[in-house]
Amino acid sequence: MPNASLSASASAGPSSGGSGGGNPFQLATNLYAEKNNQGAITQQLSAANTFAFGGAVNSGNYLRGVRLIVRGSGGVGGALLADAPLNAIKQISLTNVDGSDILYTMGGYARGLISKYFRPFEKDPKSAYDFSAAVANPGFTLLLKPEVRWTLGALANTDTRSQYRFDGSLALGTDLNAGYTTQPTLTVTPYMDAYAQPDQQDLQGTSNQPVPPGVNLQIKQRHQMFTLNGAGSNNILISALTGNALRGTLLVVRDQTGARVDGITDPINLQLDNRSLGKYSPDVIFQWMQDFYLNFGQSARETGVYAWPRFVLPGDMVGQSWLYTSNATKQSWEFTTAAGPTGGTVELITDEVYPVGPVDPSLVDI
Repeated sequence: MPNASLSASASAGPSSGGSGGGNPFQLATNLYAEKNNQGAITQQLSAANTFAFGGAVNSGNYLRGVRLIVRGSGGVGGALLADAPLNAIKQISLTNVDGSDILYTMGGYARGLISKYFRPFEKDPKSAYDFSAAVANPGFTLLLKPEVRWTLGALANTDTRSQYRFDGSLALGTDLNAGYTTQPTLTVTPYMDAYAQPDQQDLQGTSNQPVPPGVNLQIKQRHQMFTLNGAGSNNILISALTGNALRGTLLVVRDQTGARVDGITDPINLQLDNRSLGKYSPDVIFQWMQDFYLNFGQSARETGVYAWPRFVLPGDMVGQSWLYTSNATKQSWEFTTAAGPTGGTVELITDEVYPVGPVDPSLVDI
C-alpha cells in the first residue's frame, strides 16, 4: 500500500515551486552546464593499480547531475571484454552535503544500466554517438543523475559552503582487456548539469516561481550483492533496500567467472511481504521489458539483466505506479540457478524516491 508520508504530502498540494501563482519553474528556467572545477583526471591505465578521482560539485543553480565524459587513446592489443568500456569506471558515487550517500558506490557498468532502465527517456550510453568499444580509443559518457525528469529529484546546489561530492576510481586495464600490450590513457572530464535560477519575473512582469517543485522528492540509488548458488540449486534473495517508493529494480546475474549469464530458470517468484507479485518465467520478464522499454526506443536487453520498472510514461498510459515500501517490508525473489554456473553473484540495484516536503502530485509515479 502507498507510503503514508508520501501520500499525505501529495494530498497537501504543490510546494512553493509547484503549480501555484506565476510562471512554473520548469517553464521559466533554462538548462545550464559547465565544466566541473574539480574531478578531472588523465591517466594511463595499469594492470596493477587503480586511480582515484573526484571532488566537490560546482555550486550554483539546481543540480540535475554530473556528466562524466570519458575519452581513451593509445590502447594496443587484445579485445575489449563484455562489460567494457563502461567498466573503466571501477566505482563511482555521489554524496550529499552532509556526507551521506545519494547515489551509492557502484561500478560504471551498473551505472550504465541505471541510465538505460531507470531513465529510459534518455539515451542508453551504449547507443550514444560517443560510445566507442574500440581497443585503441575506448570512450563513453556516464551520467550520475539524481534527477528523474521535470525537476523530480533535482538538488538545491546554491551554497558554496555545503557542496555535493562525486568520488570514483579508474579500473585496472585488465578489467577492460586482458590482452592489452599497451594500456590506453583515459581522460575523464566532469560537467555539472543544472537548472538555472530564473529571473524574478518575465518581460510582462509576471513572477517566476524560484524553486523547482521536484526538490521535495529526492532520489536514492543503492545496490546489494548476493551469492548465486550452483546449477540446479535454489536461491532466495531478500532485499535490504526497502523503506522508500521504488521506481524500479534490476537483477544482474553473473557466473563464477564474473561473466553476465541468463542464469535464472522458470519460475521466478517475487514476493512483497505475504503477497505474491508474480510467478514468472524468464520469457515473461523479457517480454514485459521489451513491451515497456520499446515505448522509449531503448535497445535490446543485455544478457543477465532482469528489470522490474515501476513508473509510467506520462500521457500514454504505459507502465505501473511506484511500489511503496516501509523499512519493515520484505521483498524477495526465489528461483533456481540454470545449468552452467557453478556459482557467481546476483546484484540487486534499486531506484528509490522519498519525500522531504510537500509534494507536487504531477510528479508522482513518473
